[in-house]
Amino acid sequence: MSNLALLCDTSTAATDLSPHWPQSDDLERHALREVLDSHSWYNGDRVREFEASFAEMQNAKYGIACTGGTVALEMIVRGAGIGPNDEIITSPYTFIGTCSAILKAGAAIRFVDVDPETNNLDIDQIEEAITPHTRAVMPVHFGGLACDIDRLVEICERRDLVLLEDSCHGWGAKYKDKGLGAWGLAGGFSFQQSKNMTCGDGGIALTDDEAVADAIGCAINQGRSRYGKADPRLQWGGNHRMTEFSAAILLAQMSRLPEHVEIREQNAGMLTRLLTNISGLEPCKRDPGATVVSWHVYGGRYFEDEWDGLPREIFVKAMAAEGVSLTTGYPEPVYKDTVFQQDWANSEVIRPFAWAAEDWVQDYRSLNLPKVEQYCIERISLKHTSLLVSESEMKATCDVFEKMWEYRGELVDAWRSGKISAK
Repeated sequence: MSNLALLCDTSTAATDLSPHWPQSDDLERHALREVLDSHSWYNGDRVREFEASFAEMQNAKYGIACTGGTVALEMIVRGAGIGPNDEIITSPYTFIGTCSAILKAGAAIRFVDVDPETNNLDIDQIEEAITPHTRAVMPVHFGGLACDIDRLVEICERRDLVLLEDSCHGWGAKYKDKGLGAWGLAGGFSFQQSKNMTCGDGGIALTDDEAVADAIGCAINQGRSRYGKADPRLQWGGNHRMTEFSAAILLAQMSRLPEHVEIREQNAGMLTRLLTNISGLEPCKRDPGATVVSWHVYGGRYFEDEWDGLPREIFVKAMAAEGVSLTTGYPEPVYKDTVFQQDWANSEVIRPFAWAAEDWVQDYRSLNLPKVEQYCIERISLKHTSLLVSESEMKATCDVFEKMWEYRGELVDAWRSGKISAK
């Protein structure tokens, strides 16, 4: 009989070690009941309390709550005054929302390759990517793991660029003890259901600049000043206001966040120490300045050659059979998405942008950034829920990784003989 569950003739599936998500208890139920009974369901005290509390946690002066993370990113781009014929440098390994926020402003995107050890922007490539149209850099602190912010700030200040942070994974995360989202002109966060703190869907923009805060506040409140004061309309805007129900849930979620962050940090440290000793796996590298990481995902790399050619997908299946759920992340960089593979100057699907036919715009259809494309082939990751477990449960997860390495020969033999496949 095999030592590996995937190779055993059994119909009994291993229990996933990670908890269900999202989590809630009487805190959320009581908070929602209070809002329900208050007859004040939007634009009220709970939204303001949440904005102030979250901004304080991340060391920012102002927080402007909204309906989603993508909206938060749209608002920080708009608050920076970026528009048509401007360009923003960002990461190709990200959710489409990062790109949508830039395109919504009418600006162009310039993708820069990643550092595969961190999965964040390769800082060494940023300066050579700057063009006369570049107005901003938007790093993605993927998984809540901070980029090298010191170098980003230095480059942006020296080249007169705006720093905007996609901190959608960065709740409670710090760089040199200062919160992500508070280092640049503005930063955006997401509270969608899968996130480490959630209200189902929601977002917040942070800034230290009062004028930017006011501009974002108007933009999410149909052009009116923040909290609907009787001031004249200052600009056009949409309705992107957060409800009192969402804010009440988030205040409850925030009360658990410090404990959850500490648990994930401890378990991520245990996992990193283990993976460092398995030659076929590589943990993500943590920037020395990242004093707190939120670990929305724990990303690493799987090297097929070290596993005698065993496909990554079979490794993932074998881990799942033992009760450890891995994901392989995005299958391709975001510039491979359908929207970027069109002839933007003549597209019938999307309205042409003012810059669509300009020669200074990056050619997304022919773009090949080798590091991120290889990274997509190698990536494996654990979701944040897999880190939100007891020390003994995390040790059990680590034991499964070690077990896979110890008995990799059995997996390879079964794969080569056709007993198991990657499908």
